[in-house]
Amino acid sequence: MGNIIIPLAVIAGLLVVIIGAGFFIKVKLSGLSREFFGTDDFMEGYKEQKRKLAESPRSVQGMTSIYLPEILRDFPEFDYDHFKTGAQAVVRGYLNAISTGSTATLPDDVTNKLRNSVTEIIENLNANGQKQVFSEPVIHACEISRYFKSGGTATVQFNVAVGVISYVEDLDGKLLNGSRDEKLQTIYEVDLVYLQDADVMGVYGEALGLNCPNCGAPIRNLGMKFCEYCGTGIIEVNTRVWKYNAVREQSKRRQMY
Repeated sequence: MGNIIIPLAVIAGLLVVIIGAGFFIKVKLSGLSREFFGTDDFMEGYKEQKRKLAESPRSVQGMTSIYLPEILRDFPEFDYDHFKTGAQAVVRGYLNAISTGSTATLPDDVTNKLRNSVTEIIENLNANGQKQVFSEPVIHACEISRYFKSGGTATVQFNVAVGVISYVEDLDGKLLNGSRDEKLQTIYEVDLVYLQDADVMGVYGEALGLNCPNCGAPIRNLGMKFCEYCGTGIIEVNTRVWKYNAVREQSKRRQMY
């Protein structure tokens, strides 16, 4: 009889410890939940906080006030509002192209490089029997984040904050990744590049590059219209155009294409 009573007492003691620990954890979680989420239910508070984060627009690195004066010094004709609106249109077209599987939704003022990169994304999805869906995109902010020159090109980089429902499904509609209900807040970097118009340059030959067609002097300022050495007009043979060259997601908070 004694051999039976001792194990039962041990079990009863363990149950008391477990129940006590559970109660202590519940009290602590309730306290933490009230402190961080304003509710006694920790899971409810966590889910609500997650929902708020999903709906809160992300801020962008706004450097417009710093870089725009420099851009205008190089390119006095630069239309900031026009190109800002264009960057937003490029992001919408980019997301729509991937969702529909067609680059036809991309604006006309994108480079072949960007168009080809979207085509590659679509082909990879098709090869894997998957579909990336972006729906209900909302653009919250758009600012210049960088401006730099390299060789014969100048690049203005825009940061575009976007809220969008994003998910990947298979060809049968089975959800593989993401959420059909939760909106993802992310930032896309859009490169606007000032580059040679290949159609115009083809008339004069690639050898002209960034040199004066008359005296051969280098064109030091990308916005120059006349040679600083001989005064020859260079815009006619050195026509350059602004085009959107790349779109990148700045930080991926979940796997997506």
